[in-house]
Order: sequence, then C-alpha cells, then structure tokens
Amino acid sequence: MLTIGELARLAGTTVRAVRHYTAEGLIDEPPRNSSGYRSYGTMALITVSRIKRLRDLGLSLDQIRELLGEKPRALDDALSTLDNELAEQEKRIAAQRKRIAELRASAEDPEIPGELGEMLRRLEAEGVDGKLLRWEKEALLLVTITSPESLGQLTEAYRTFWGGPVRSESLLRLMRGFQELASEPEDSPEVERLAENLLADNPNITAMMQRQEVGDVGPMDAMFTDFIDSFAPAQRRFIYLMAERAVGKESS
Repeated sequence: MLTIGELARLAGTTVRAVRHYTAEGLIDEPPRNSSGYRSYGTMALITVSRIKRLRDLGLSLDQIRELLGEKPRALDDALSTLDNELAEQEKRIAAQRKRIAELRASAEDPEIPGELGEMLRRLEAEGVDGKLLRWEKEALLLVTITSPESLGQLTEAYRTFWGGPVRSESLLRLMRGFQELASEPEDSPEVERLAENLLADNPNITAMMQRQEVGDVGPMDAMFTDFIDSFAPAQRRFIYLMAERAVGKESS
C-alpha cells in the first residue's frame, strides 16, 4: 500500500494533483492505515497514471471522467473532440496574431482606435505628461463604456482642436495648463484664466456642448463624478467651470 507521496511519484504527478483528482471524484477517498495516514492501493495507482497520461494529451477532467466511467466513452471519440477543439483554437490564435501584427504595423491603440487613438498619439508625440495622457485615455474609455452614442460628438470636438496649427497649439496649452493646476489651490485665478482662454480660442466648443442631450441623473453621472474626483481640487474646479460657462451658466 502506498502513501500519497509514493503514489504521486510513481504516477509521475504531484501530491496536489492527486488530492485534486480525489476531490473531483476521479479516484476514491482511500482508507487510513493504523497510523492514521491514507493508504492507496493498486487501482488508485493505475487510475492516477491513466489520468496523468490523458491530461498530457490535453483532455479535460470532464472528458477523462467519461473515459473512466462505468460505461466508458471511446478514446477515439474523445480525441476527435479534442482535435476539433484544438483546430478552433488554432483559428482563433491565427486571427489574434494577425490582429496583433496589424496593430504593431499601424501603432493603433486597440483600446482607443480610430481618430481618438490618433489624437492620444499626437499628444504623446508633443510631449504631454504621461500622467495627463493616462487620465485622458481613462476618460475616453469611460465615455466608450457608458455613453458610446456620444463618441461622434467627442471625435468632432477633438477634430476641431486639431483643425490647424493655431488650434493644435491651443490644445497643447490647455493640456499643459491643466497639468499645472495640479499644484494650484482650488481658488487659484489660473482656473478662470485657463477656462476663458480655452473658450476664446475655441468658440465652437459652446455650440458642440449645447447640442449634447441632457438626460436624467443616474449611475453613469455618478461614475463620471467619481472619476473627476480623482483630480486635484483646482483641476476639478476647472472641469465644472468649463461645463457651466460652455452652456451659459454662472459659476457658483
């Protein structure tokens, strides 16, 4: 009779695997010997060895269970099923590798594709701070998840920013100014100055924001508020001030 360690060694597997096969019901719980240790017999060794060999072929425990049952399934059927599954995996892997090759060749961001992804790359090329770029990307991802219908308007807004050298420089000034607000107090006059400059340089922003539909406040609004709360106080004040001024409200 064998201890669990001896059984695992002879079968070419691990003690952990033997315990897992037992928990899965593939081998019977063995009796304990006079010393209180579990003692495995010949059939347990044969069964564990079979499981190990079948696992090495790639069969799942459920498939192996069918092969070990009272009415065992034919091994050829199980291998045919496995072969079909592997063929499907090969197709998926080939498609994934093709997509990866396309992404590497184009430098496209798989998370933020299209013009918005291109905008992020342009900001990176212009030397915008990495933390600010990460915030910008996270904001775009949040919009993609919670409000995909507004992506067209958002793309139009960024397209406006990149409408020429002057506007592009305006966007870069905005990004850098927003970054500098992180070290400013909440009541800093730089908040109003940055908002006024942005609206003056980009008069179309007001029109674009006014075209957005205003819906009931819901969990998505709470998520955006939670996201904005991750910014420094002066940066948060700038975001809310911009929204108020763009729709013609007075700042509180």
